[in-house]
Amino acid sequence: MKNLTQHPDGEVQPDETDHAPWLPEGEDGAGTEAPGGVVSPETASQETASHEPESQETASQETASQETASEAASPGTGPPETGPPEAGPPETGPPETAQPATAPSDGVSASPERGAALFDLDATPDGAADTTSPAVHPRLWQRRMAVLGDQGRRRLRWIVAGVAVLVALCVTFLVLHTPLLAVRHATVEGATHTGSAAVLQAAGLTAHPPLIDVNPKTAGAQIEQLPWVKRAVVVRRWPDSVVVRVTERVPVGAFSLPGGRVALVDASGRVLSWESGPAPGVTVNAPAPVGEPGADVPAADRPGLAVAAALPSSIAHDVSAVAVDAHGNVTLTLAGRVTAVLGDATSLRQKLVALASVLAAGHVSSPSEINVTVPDEPTVGPAPPAPRTAPGGR
Repeated sequence: MKNLTQHPDGEVQPDETDHAPWLPEGEDGAGTEAPGGVVSPETASQETASHEPESQETASQETASQETASEAASPGTGPPETGPPEAGPPETGPPETAQPATAPSDGVSASPERGAALFDLDATPDGAADTTSPAVHPRLWQRRMAVLGDQGRRRLRWIVAGVAVLVALCVTFLVLHTPLLAVRHATVEGATHTGSAAVLQAAGLTAHPPLIDVNPKTAGAQIEQLPWVKRAVVVRRWPDSVVVRVTERVPVGAFSLPGGRVALVDASGRVLSWESGPAPGVTVNAPAPVGEPGADVPAADRPGLAVAAALPSSIAHDVSAVAVDAHGNVTLTLAGRVTAVLGDATSLRQKLVALASVLAAGHVSSPSEINVTVPDEPTVGPAPPAPRTAPGGR
């Protein structure tokens, strides 16, 4: 194979050396020696013809490489400087064979910068980086957009549902507070002593409020503040009616008041009302004055109230008065000028049973006094000279 030498004018000419020293004998372009050391003309011509295309191709590749190196070393200047080739010993190793440059199929230069642009998903057609698109895979970007869209739609549905509920509540509120659903009919049952007007006034129903604003529990508690009312039940009936059921208290005694009036009191000690004239039931003469209707009797008057409430029906019709002194001792006034001394308000049941037994025996004459302070040993004797009265002249 012939060596190539580059001259100053850029042309490449074969060297005078006829074969490459690095090739073994018999493998270069000088031909093949015959057994006698002489190369036959046929053999030399065949080997020269077979190596000539390869030499031309290699020469063209080396010329292209040298031109590229010259342009890279001095871009934009004149022709490369030329000089005599450096002489040196021939290379001992095999020459590097330049690989032919393969152009891309689309005609674009295969430089590293251009290759990076071809595989940059975010590059624009002109090679500039697109700063508006995220550096993610298109499928991941589409998935992210889909997730964000779903979240936005869910939030929109919640907002629409909340607005719909709010509008429904507002409409319901307005409808329930229209005059069409106000209290038009109110019925009161069982208010014999209290009266229907007082019950409706206490419940706040006289102004015909919206039925939705009537609280049965609150209205019932307000009605129970009335003196005679023991229990009140309020029932709403849509669209415009209310029914009030009242359970009244039962008086068990009438406490004497100045001026001939009496205060009716139930078993719990609540003053029900002040009445004029004769009082129903038993009259109680107590040391402490009682209060206004709705108030409770004082503690000093409680023993007389307890006896009046505990009287059995067998002797209740014979008792005309119950007197309580300042010490809490109780004395009963019976028909036929008979008195019964009970003492304090303890063991009332045993004392009243003993009194009923003495009266049933029929050994009581008028006037006389029955002492049942000790229930197991009742005594009957003559009445004292002076009748017992409660302090204060009651």
